[in-house]
Amino acid sequence: MFSPGDYVIGAIAALIVGLSKTALPGAGLLATPLLAMVVEGRAIPGTTLPILVAADLFAVAWYSRSARWDLLRPMVPWVAAGFVAGAAFFVAIGNAPKTLNVVIGWIVLVIVAIQVWRMVRRSPSAAPSVGADAFYGTSGGFATFVSNNAGPILNTHLLRLGLDKRELVGTSAWFYFTVNLSKIPIYLALGAWSDGGHFFTGSTLRYDALLVPGVVLGAVVGRRVFEHIPQRPFIIAVLVFATAGSARLILA
Repeated sequence: MFSPGDYVIGAIAALIVGLSKTALPGAGLLATPLLAMVVEGRAIPGTTLPILVAADLFAVAWYSRSARWDLLRPMVPWVAAGFVAGAAFFVAIGNAPKTLNVVIGWIVLVIVAIQVWRMVRRSPSAAPSVGADAFYGTSGGFATFVSNNAGPILNTHLLRLGLDKRELVGTSAWFYFTVNLSKIPIYLALGAWSDGGHFFTGSTLRYDALLVPGVVLGAVVGRRVFEHIPQRPFIIAVLVFATAGSARLILA
């Protein structure tokens, strides 16, 4: 099912995911458009998720002491609401991979816009609020459920609260580790009980297993360069590639 070129694309995506979880929050934007070159429809989030979970393990192990649980707990019910909306979306579109591809493409483009806005605008730190938790939690929950691409939404929220680099990575690590694990049984249930096919298949899981070394390499490199890497030029490059990949999803 998968060609040698597909494995090259997957290895690049896995490497980027590993880097994004341990050093470059937001870089994972590129993974979904890359994997969408290999699979389609529900298999896009289904193939991306195991790679993300593998990278989450490293991030949680290395940065968990920096997590701000006081900021994460109030977002839980709102993320759950986003999950419900995402599940309803998958049920509604059924077997329509083109629709899912277009929606994922637009989600990534919106997230790119959020990331650009975050980089350009330098606002003073804000205090936590119910309104902000509701907005970022619900939108982030929906985006991560549908496309596994909500990092910049959470990053925007955490940066506006004044978190430093290490706190942001640590808080994001626990947030997405928990969120990604919770998606697995829901994806399995949706695949079994709704039209549109399965999120996980034997072939995609074997494909993911062969990509794990790329995740490990990205995570290890990310940790080694975490304190030294020039983030801005890299993130700009990632945003350009993510935009191109999203355009391909929308226009293909």
